[in-house]
Amino acid sequence: MFLSHASVVRPIAMTCLIIVLVLFGLSSYDKIGLDSFPDVEIPYVTVTTVYPGASPAEIEVDVAKRLEDAVGTINGLKTMKTTCMENVCQILLEFQLGESVDIAAMDVRERIDKVKKDLPAAAEAPEILKFDPNATPVITIMLTGDLPIDSIYDYADETLANKLSTISGVAEVQIAGGEQLELRVTLDTEKLSACGLSVVQVLKKLGDANVKVPVGRIRQGIQEINVTYDSEFKDFADLGSLEIGTFQKRRIYLRDVAKISMESEEKRSLAFYDGQPGVILKIVKKGDSNAVRVIDSVRAEVERINRDRELPSGMKLQWVRDSGSFIKASVDDAWSSIVIGVILTAAILFAFLHEVRSTFIVAVSMPVSIVVSFWVMQMCGFTFNMFTLLALGTSVGTLVTNSIVVIENIAKKLDQGMDPKTASDIGAGEVAVPVFASAMTNVVVFGPIAMMTSLVGRFLVPFAITMTIATLVSLFVSFTLTPILASIMLRKELPEPNPLLKVFNRWWDAGYGFIAGWFNRSVHLVCRHGVVTILLALALFLFSVLWVAPRVGMTFVPEDDQGEFIIKLEFPTDYSLESTLSRTLQVEKQVRQLPAVLSTATVIGKVQGTVGQASEGVYLAEITVVCKPKTERLQTLDELRDMFREALKPLSNCIVTVNIPSSAGGSSAQLELEIVGSDLNTIEQVANTAANNLKLTGKARDVDTSVRVGKPEIKVVPHRAVLQNLDLPSSTIGTLLRGSVEGLKQGTYKRGARSFDIRVKLDEKKGYEQLPALAFSSKEGKPLALNAISTLQPSTMPIQINRTDRERVAKVYANPAPKIGLQDLVTIVTDTVNPLLPPGYKIRFGGQVTSMTEAFADFAQAIVFAIVLTYLLIAAIMESWTRPFLIMFTVPLALIGMELALLWAGIPLSIFGLLGFVMLIGIVVNNAILIMDDLAAQKAAGLPPREAMLAAVGNKFRPILMTSIAAVLGIVPMAFGAGIGSETRASCGIAVIGGLVSSTILALYVIPALYILFCRKPKKNEPEESKK
Repeated sequence: MFLSHASVVRPIAMTCLIIVLVLFGLSSYDKIGLDSFPDVEIPYVTVTTVYPGASPAEIEVDVAKRLEDAVGTINGLKTMKTTCMENVCQILLEFQLGESVDIAAMDVRERIDKVKKDLPAAAEAPEILKFDPNATPVITIMLTGDLPIDSIYDYADETLANKLSTISGVAEVQIAGGEQLELRVTLDTEKLSACGLSVVQVLKKLGDANVKVPVGRIRQGIQEINVTYDSEFKDFADLGSLEIGTFQKRRIYLRDVAKISMESEEKRSLAFYDGQPGVILKIVKKGDSNAVRVIDSVRAEVERINRDRELPSGMKLQWVRDSGSFIKASVDDAWSSIVIGVILTAAILFAFLHEVRSTFIVAVSMPVSIVVSFWVMQMCGFTFNMFTLLALGTSVGTLVTNSIVVIENIAKKLDQGMDPKTASDIGAGEVAVPVFASAMTNVVVFGPIAMMTSLVGRFLVPFAITMTIATLVSLFVSFTLTPILASIMLRKELPEPNPLLKVFNRWWDAGYGFIAGWFNRSVHLVCRHGVVTILLALALFLFSVLWVAPRVGMTFVPEDDQGEFIIKLEFPTDYSLESTLSRTLQVEKQVRQLPAVLSTATVIGKVQGTVGQASEGVYLAEITVVCKPKTERLQTLDELRDMFREALKPLSNCIVTVNIPSSAGGSSAQLELEIVGSDLNTIEQVANTAANNLKLTGKARDVDTSVRVGKPEIKVVPHRAVLQNLDLPSSTIGTLLRGSVEGLKQGTYKRGARSFDIRVKLDEKKGYEQLPALAFSSKEGKPLALNAISTLQPSTMPIQINRTDRERVAKVYANPAPKIGLQDLVTIVTDTVNPLLPPGYKIRFGGQVTSMTEAFADFAQAIVFAIVLTYLLIAAIMESWTRPFLIMFTVPLALIGMELALLWAGIPLSIFGLLGFVMLIGIVVNNAILIMDDLAAQKAAGLPPREAMLAAVGNKFRPILMTSIAAVLGIVPMAFGAGIGSETRASCGIAVIGGLVSSTILALYVIPALYILFCRKPKKNEPEESKK
């Protein structure tokens, strides 16, 4: 081969090239960032419309349906999810992968502009935003102190958030736990009535008086001067002196009928850290920014602020959590697994080769291949993340395969009396074809992975490319560095080993000799009973597919133990903020007393949901629990979760769910089922019944629905005849009612460089009792009470209405119980719900189930494509159709061990297990390739087919055993590691180890048996290969 020959002839030149490549790799290492996942653009667009005072039912009819009809036919739209809540309509549009989010947002804006005129007059203009699921909160910090919460919030909002927002990579700073200050004008309705005035008159006077208008420009000589009419209020006295009317010839000023003060906006959210009130700041990174770099920058700034004592006296800035700690720990653990894998692989090579020089020659290919791969990874813009590190970790054992085959053949040439240079040249050249074929089979299987169209496929592209890079670099090293070192370091005579090593070698050789002898006897026996051997292998395959696989189960992705949980509390919808606060603090205190808990951060009033969605309400609370790292506690992830559930089980009148944080922020159940139908009551009834039945199966936990008891409501039903006689439009009454109850913003008040909203509202100390006496004015200025022009009816309204693709849905949420796979739960739910559906109604799965279905279908195509490509590649290299056909029988043999290994480990088949199987397709054929290549040599030497096959299997038993054990040991640390982030790596590693073991053992018997069974003598003048 040209490379090996050039390396032996010009070793210094080739060594210099390898050193340059290694230096490039080392210099690239520090430039490669750390992240949890590869950067993948997912096109989402959100449309948010505020319709003040509207119920969810009104939002659905007047806003949601009109907007859905407008955007529902846009090209490339995949899914449209709509949430109709009180006052707000939120639409999340997910487009097909590959669609430009910028173009999608432009299309949405154009469609919305065409229907704006059809929306209610009181509805605000829809806000259209590009939503980036990669732009997630990566840091949570807490500002606490002895000062009033309003002062803490004011500093966080005006000063601290601005400082943190300027840090490179920070998209925004989300604040929870307080409200902004506003200038509150609190009217006294009794005084207003006594003076013959109404809220409407006050609002009009405020709006007319508080104005600032740019008049234009005038010239004075050679100067141009701007003119502004400035009638804005300068201070409280200025505002209180506003004349709002007359009564009995006496001027009435605003201060006479109202209290004017700076107040916080109505509290709808509170935050606590370990029971101490404060303000939570969540730092959101930009979608294309590296999470770890952003976290490090923010941490440095927070430490500087605390060190330089920039905070006002009495305030304290505390670090609650960040995703970078888990990412760094996971990456460190992955590197530890890789290093241990390299050491174990080198150890087994030393055991087989018996001396340091050969071991070093082969083992050095691992670090060199990995380091050189860094350079290509950096040029591709990759980061060290879950997928690229998984690729490097699983490749450790296979990187030495090529070098083992080369060094074995070079050693044979040395034994034949050749000098080291000649042996290195000829030995490497003789195995060029099988080594090249083996390496390329490892490469071609990742082509289909890189072409997968699902979201999972996009995440796997860096994995496929990284594996391809490492494999190609190892191929280059095996034909350059390996023969160079062999020609320099290997000699005919080995130095005398020390006595201890001599004893070890003798025992090792004796053990290997026993195994090799037993194998030779058994393979002869097996080949005499080829039919029985093949039938037994077929039985094992059917057993693994029909019995083992259903018990293994399927899930989407394993749950990583990040040491964090999110506990969601949902109290009755009529709970006030005070009621929720009281009960939530009790729960938080109870949680903090549980073992392994380090801290808790609580937000009342808002809980995170799935991508781009959240729920708000004063009856909701969310507790983020940070536990000790898994390496510092005894409890597993499931044990901790069960401990939380058990502790909170006695909690009455509250819906409790315990989930782990998702990668896209917030948390969500693994299974999401949508009951689809037209009647809201029907789908809600089906959802409730399905949830209750699902709980009875014992196969699911955290079962919940989107159905909630309606929130108390007072409907103000106008007397239309009275309004017509008074010439008062109903829309005017509705707007005035909101201004009277909720309050209306009426301009701004400026103090220094800051602006505050002016809100006019009624005295909060009065409440439901004051509604009937609310005063309005007729066109003649005569005061009118609300109960004179309308009827007040107590009622309830739905909390929210959910829609998917323009259809009403009620949702059921659940997580699989222990030892239950997600796919098993899908089957159970389907069997449970289908009998409950009335005609015309249907079910539809969402969330992880949809992602899993798409990914598994994509993997099925990729696996078939990978098998076909591998077969065609081997056929092209061997110039044969039949020998590759025999070689491909190793693939189903690998499936046997993979399924058994996953069953033994109690790990369901996930996308990482499927990824391991795709890798196996390229790996397990290598042993058969070595056998078939040696078979051709034995037949060329004149041996009959049976004897040639037995000789080939005997000759290749040692290198096959070496490469297989090396590959297994290289992956063992990743498969059985217990460090941070090991869960996802274990799924892939165990699958690969199981497949390697079963395929190696069975292929050594099945391939010879198949060949001998179906081999026959060729007819005269007929090519032999076409006869097999």
